[in-house]
Amino acid sequence: MINLSKWLGATMLTCLLLAGCGGGTSITPPPPPPPPPPPVTDIWVDVKAAIDASVVANIRLVVGRASGEVFSYEKGSLPVDEQHRLASASKLLSGITIARLIEEGLLSLNDRPADIIPGWTQDPTDDRSQITLEHLLSFTSGFNYRPLDPSCVSNTSITMGECALQFHDDGLDSVPGEVYYYGAAHLQVAGHMAELATGMAYADIFQTYVVDELNLSANTVFVRPSPNNPRASAGADSTANDYSEILRALLAGELIADVDEFTRDRTDNVVFGHRPAALEGAGIDWHYGLGFWRECNMSMWGQACIDDIVISSGGAFGWTPWIDFTNNYYGLIAMEAPAGQDHQAPQLERQIQPLIEAALAKL
Repeated sequence: MINLSKWLGATMLTCLLLAGCGGGTSITPPPPPPPPPPPVTDIWVDVKAAIDASVVANIRLVVGRASGEVFSYEKGSLPVDEQHRLASASKLLSGITIARLIEEGLLSLNDRPADIIPGWTQDPTDDRSQITLEHLLSFTSGFNYRPLDPSCVSNTSITMGECALQFHDDGLDSVPGEVYYYGAAHLQVAGHMAELATGMAYADIFQTYVVDELNLSANTVFVRPSPNNPRASAGADSTANDYSEILRALLAGELIADVDEFTRDRTDNVVFGHRPAALEGAGIDWHYGLGFWRECNMSMWGQACIDDIVISSGGAFGWTPWIDFTNNYYGLIAMEAPAGQDHQAPQLERQIQPLIEAALAKL
């Protein structure tokens, strides 16, 4: 038989230990652990994927603000201090160099080769006498050479001044200020005007007004095809680090004081006689400033292109720098692509620009 008193006592003790029976307060179980934090999202993942998808093996992308670099990505091997040929990415460097001389009062956009270069015609009935420095820097001088046309810019045995006079003697193809032509003659003449205004060789002018100003490395130079006749439109070498610093300083207003004037479109009333095939084939209407493109990814230049200030200066080996003044950042696609692959760079630039803007908006 069950001992009723013992059973009741045991039951009551159990209820007490369990904090009550029959309506007593129960012990609250501990809360469940919080869910793990969501994985950190890489805001640059789409940009990296676009770079990785390129057929070019070795690429470095650098993105930065006026305060400095915010993102860098390397595909393959392209060290930041490795020297590379810039080709037409040299044009922006020449534009900056001569613009600095203008701001110092050593030159003006209205200066004419006829007033500065000995041997240049001053005959007012000769259109060559009416060329200005602005015409030269905006590629509307009337010297309508294409980049690969044979000319003195490839001659290692003459000086830049002798080359400038050869272009003079060969004559004009159009009236100054009327036709845009993407070629080497314009900047070669402008470079010699800079030499005469400063009493320095062009390579030394660039060294003084850009390289020394920004404390760049010895790998950023104008040397091709020779130090005596460097091609102002395509004869510079640089590194990803150095060129990025030039872009940063330009964006920050440290190289050119009046950035608005410097970046202004200079070709709004001209006929475009020749632009690179990569632009014409893409069906986009880019204009030109003082040694650089004014980008506009539309089939016809309009108000949006005027308002959104994006400048660039891509080169034949794929080196592609740009500054988006509207969105306040700079970008550099650094590469030295083999023949047949250099056209990848302008396409890649246009592809990643909106991806970069999206990533920057998340910082």
